[in-house]
Amino acid sequence: MSHTIEQSNPTNKLNLAYLLANPKELYQVKQIADVFHKHPETIRRWIKTDKITKPLSINGVYYFKGSDIVDYLNATNEGA
Repeated sequence: MSHTIEQSNPTNKLNLAYLLANPKELYQVKQIADVFHKHPETIRRWIKTDKITKPLSINGVYYFKGSDIVDYLNATNEGA
């Protein structure tokens, strides 16, 4: 008998553990805001002021590479 384990996430919020385990995926602004516990508009301000790694823009929608966010987290933790 085969069982599949699905990760249950009723709120659809992205957490840091998932991002770290899946750095090759692309993530939208809302998802990155969930990781940082910030409002999506704060993430958009960070993009405009170069406080965070520039995302890809596909059809006007921002997508962050998970690996870029991991690198950003590592860089900011080194300076802490």
